[in-house]
Amino acid sequence: MSSKDIALKDIFEEIPYRLSKILAPAPIKELLPTNFPSTELRVDFLARLEDESILHIEFQSFNDTNMPFRMLRYYLAILERYPTSPIKQLLVYVGNRKLRMKSRLRLRNLSFSYEMIDIRQVDCKVLLESPDPMDRLLACLCKVEDEAYLIEKLIKTMEGMNEEERKDYLLKALTLTELRPNLRIKLTEEVRHMPIVVRPEDIRLPKRKLRKDILYRLGLEEGKQIGLEEGKQIGLEEGKRIGLEEGKQIGLEEGLLKSAQDMLIAIIEGKLGYVPEGLEGRVREIKDREFLYALIKKLIASEKVLEVLKKELNI
Repeated sequence: MSSKDIALKDIFEEIPYRLSKILAPAPIKELLPTNFPSTELRVDFLARLEDESILHIEFQSFNDTNMPFRMLRYYLAILERYPTSPIKQLLVYVGNRKLRMKSRLRLRNLSFSYEMIDIRQVDCKVLLESPDPMDRLLACLCKVEDEAYLIEKLIKTMEGMNEEERKDYLLKALTLTELRPNLRIKLTEEVRHMPIVVRPEDIRLPKRKLRKDILYRLGLEEGKQIGLEEGKQIGLEEGKRIGLEEGKQIGLEEGLLKSAQDMLIAIIEGKLGYVPEGLEGRVREIKDREFLYALIKKLIASEKVLEVLKKELNI
């Protein structure tokens, strides 16, 4: 699960007040369990509304060609648990690229559909005026016309928090705005002098991406500047050496990752005679090299390639 998806799930454990009113067709009566042990499925958000219908919301940060099948599996699990209740499903797309997913499934003996919304269609001002701090966080992903005003609101929200609360709130904002790079850079510039200690391990990004991250790089630059002023030439030479070593390591890691991705795609094509639509893009999104190597071994040893891919990549 990506850092953005983890942050979204953390935020929605507290039900954003205003957004739930925007998305729900009726007031929320109660929250419902999101896990389905018998199927090993877990949905992002599930609630019973006052009209006794069930609302299921799923959040997606990238285009997934298999989303209709995933939503169908969720629907069947919910229907089995609540067989007499009407079910409304809503997919909320929070990604930065153009929304390209389908919201319906048409098979020979089956017709299935659900609602879908791009969160960038929601005016962020509606969420910024909410008393719920989590709503203001989600405003980062919505339609933003005045970024300075949004950042001002976020900083004002943090003023009444203690240091740990501010740090947690800031890190969630930075994680979510990884989906909105321009906003993230501006937010980082505004908060870099706040009295909050953010360590590299606090930024929930893979190591390779962490070293490219704006917040991490700003911290490094400030550290190098202090070292230069205090250590003069020694600090400068040490900074050059560290920068060279980091550059080599980053290049090596990127090369090994691409090699593993290429190998996996080649094995799939060799086994099947083709690469299923959308699969190459899915493989390129995987940044865990050890996972790629493990999947390669499984595919080499198995004759049921599609079953392995379906299980490991949810395709």
